[in-house]
Amino acid sequence: MAEDQSQDNRHSNGSAEDLAFLAELRVALGSAAAVGALAAASPADDLLARIVRTAAQVISSPEGALFLVDQERRLLTFDVVIGKTAATMRGTSFPLGHGIAGLVAVSRQSIAVANAQDDPRHAKDIAAQSGYFPTTILAVPVTGGDGTVLGVLELLDRQRQPTYDLADMDLLNTFAEQVAIVLDDRRAHTSLAGLVGRALAALGGLPAPVEHLIRERSAGFAAAIGADPITRRTVELAELVATVADGSPAAHDACADILRAFARYGDAASQPGSDLERLL
Repeated sequence: MAEDQSQDNRHSNGSAEDLAFLAELRVALGSAAAVGALAAASPADDLLARIVRTAAQVISSPEGALFLVDQERRLLTFDVVIGKTAATMRGTSFPLGHGIAGLVAVSRQSIAVANAQDDPRHAKDIAAQSGYFPTTILAVPVTGGDGTVLGVLELLDRQRQPTYDLADMDLLNTFAEQVAIVLDDRRAHTSLAGLVGRALAALGGLPAPVEHLIRERSAGFAAAIGADPITRRTVELAELVATVADGSPAAHDACADILRAFARYGDAASQPGSDLERLL
C-alpha cells in the first residue's frame, strides 16, 4: 500500500514537472513560430536584394553585390549580385583579404577606388571571371550588432560623376547598417534551430533508458504541439501581423498601435485588484 502511494506521488510529481516543462516549451515555440511566420512573409534574401538594388539606384551604379563572410573557412561569397554579372557570380567564393571587398572584410574599413584597373589591390582574376572590368569601386563593411563583420556591400562604376565620394561612402554605410539588421535577424533565427540540433545531439552521452525516455517524450510533444490552441493562435496572429506589415506604412503603424493597446490592456488586467480584473 505504502509502495503504491509512493509510486503515485512520483507519478504526480513527474506530471507536474512535465506540465511545467511543456508550458515553458510552449512559450518558446510560440515565440519561434511568430518569428518564423513573419520571416516567411518577407524572406531575408528578397529583402537583402531590395536593399542592394536600392543602394545601386540611389548612388547611380550599374553593378552591385553583397558578399557574406565565412569566418571558419576564411571565405567571402557573392550572396546578392545585381547587374550584368548576377547570373555568373552569385555563389562564387574567394579568400578573405583578396580584392577590394576582401580587404574591406579584413580591415573593417570602407574603401573607394578611382581607377581599379591600375590599382594593385583590385582582384583582376575575379573581374576576368565575371567578364566585367570596373573603373570605380566603393565597398563598405557590414558589421553586426556584436561587432562581427558579416559581409561587404560593394558598388561598381559610379555614374554621373567621375568617382565615388565621401557622401556616397556615408550613404552606402547607411545601407550596410540595414543589411546588418537583416543578417542579425537571420542569424538569430538560425541559432534557434542550431540550439535544438545541439540539444538533441547531446542526448548521445546519456544512459540509454534516459535517452529513450527523452526522445519518447519529445516525439509525443512534437506530435501534440501542432494541435496546441495557444501555439495555433500565436501563428495565426503572426501571419495577420505579417500581412499588415507588408502593406502601407499607415497600416503598419495602425496595427502596431492596436497591438500596443492590447498589450497594455493585458498587463493592466493581470494586476490583482485592478478595475479591469473585476470586469473580466
